[in-house]
Amino acid sequence: MIGLLCLFFLMMVILCLVFWMRSSKDKKELSFFQQRLERERKKKSLKQLFCEETELPNINYIQKKLLNKNKKNSSVMHVVCVGRTADFYKFFDSKTSRLIKHELHYHLSDNLSPSIIGLFEGKYIVIVFDSDEPALQKDIIEQQQEIQYYLPSEKKVDNKNIMLDYSIASMNIPSLIQPQDENKLFRRIAYSVNKSCQCVDGLYVYDVNDYNKSVKKRRVIQALHCDIQQGGAQFELFYQPVVYSMNTSKEYLWEILLRWKRTQYGGPGEFMPLLATEPHLHYALTMMVFNKLIEYSIANEKALPNFSVNISHTDLGIVNFYDDVMESTKEVPGLRKSIIFEIVEYSEDISGNKIKGNIELLKKAGFRFAIDDFGCGYSNFNILSKKNFDFIKLDKSLLKKCQNDIVASETLKFMVKLSELIGVTLIVEGVETPLHLRLLPKKAHVLFQGFHFYKPMRLTNTLALTSLSVPIRSVLNH
Repeated sequence: MIGLLCLFFLMMVILCLVFWMRSSKDKKELSFFQQRLERERKKKSLKQLFCEETELPNINYIQKKLLNKNKKNSSVMHVVCVGRTADFYKFFDSKTSRLIKHELHYHLSDNLSPSIIGLFEGKYIVIVFDSDEPALQKDIIEQQQEIQYYLPSEKKVDNKNIMLDYSIASMNIPSLIQPQDENKLFRRIAYSVNKSCQCVDGLYVYDVNDYNKSVKKRRVIQALHCDIQQGGAQFELFYQPVVYSMNTSKEYLWEILLRWKRTQYGGPGEFMPLLATEPHLHYALTMMVFNKLIEYSIANEKALPNFSVNISHTDLGIVNFYDDVMESTKEVPGLRKSIIFEIVEYSEDISGNKIKGNIELLKKAGFRFAIDDFGCGYSNFNILSKKNFDFIKLDKSLLKKCQNDIVASETLKFMVKLSELIGVTLIVEGVETPLHLRLLPKKAHVLFQGFHFYKPMRLTNTLALTSLSVPIRSVLNH
C-alpha cells in the first residue's frame, strides 16, 4: 500500500515537472515574440520621426523635441528654403537632392550646434536654438546672419557646380508649446517661409500683425467669393450725382458706388483693393454691377443721365471684357454712349496690348473713359498723352489743400487749363463746403462732385438679376 502511494506521488511529481517545463518553454517562446513585436513597434515609431527619402529627422521629430525641451527655455526657429522656392529639388534627380540635403544638414549641424535640426515637408531645413530668455529682434537677426554665413553658395555634385540661394524665415517659439498648437505653428511657418521668399534679401522675422492682416485678407476674399457666387444679394448700389459747374442744379452723370452689406469687413476703400489682387473675382463683381445697371436702365421709364462704372486695369485686360460688355448691351445699343468706364486709382498699368485694344474697341462702340483720382497713386501725365480718356477726375485731396497750399492751388488752375487744351472734361471731386465752391472756376468743361451738392443715395439693394447676360459662374471660371 505504501509502495503504491509512493509510486503515485512520484508520477504526480514527474507530471508537474513536465507541465512546468512545457509552460516555461511556451513562456520563453511568447517572450521572444513579444520582444520582436516590441522591436518592430519601436522601429515603426522611429520611422515616423525620420524622412523616408533621406532618413534625416522630420517635423515629427522636431515637434517631439520641442514638446520635451526644458519648459524654462525659450526657442527661436529658423526655416531655410533652399533655392528660395518650394520647387527647387524638383529640378534634380532623387540622388542629387538627397546628397544636397544630407550635406547641408550635417554642415549646419556641425558648425551651428543647434538644439534641434531637421526637415519640414522633406525640403525646408528647420534649425532651433534655445536660450534662457526670449530672443529680441536683433538677436534673431544675428542668428539669421550666422546661418547665412555657414550656408554654402554652391555645391559640387558629380563634377557639376550647383549654385545655391536661400531664404530664411524666423520666429520665436513659445516655451510651453502643446500638441494642439501643431496646426497653428505649421500655418505660421508656411506664412513666414512664403514671406521670406518674397523679400529682396530673403530674410523675414515673423510678425503677428503681418500674419493677422494676411488672415483677415484671406477671410475677406473668401467671403467676397462666396457672396459673388451666390448672386450678389449681399451687395447694393448707390449713386452720387456729378453736376455742371455753370449750373449746379443740373446733373450730368451719376457715379455708381458699390456697397457691401457685410460691414464688418469695412468699406469699398478696404475690400476693393484686396479684391484687385484676385483679377477674375474682381471682374465677376464688375460685370455684376454692369449688368444690374443695364437692367435698371431698361426697367426705368424716365430718362437717366450718363453714369460711370468703376473698373480696374485688370478688368480691361480680361480677354472677354469687350465681348461681355457688348453682349450685355446688345438689346440697348443706344445706352453705350451714356456709359463711362472709370479706371480706379490702383490701376497702375494700362499699357498692355490687350488693354489698349479693348479701350479702342469700346470707344468705337460709343463708351467713354475716365481716369479716377488723378494726381494720386499711379496716375500721371504720361497717361493723358495716350488720349484714351474723355474725363479726368481730380483727387479730392487736391481741393482740400487749395485754400492753404499755393502749389495745390496752382496745380488746380493748371489742370483746368490743360484739360481745356486737350479737349477732356475735368471733374473736381470733394466739393464739400461753400468755400470749396468759391475756389473753383465755372467753365463749360468743368464738373463738380461732392457732399455740398449730393450725398450718395441708394439705387438698388441687391445685385441679383432677373436675367443675367453674363453668368457669374462662367466669369469666375474664365
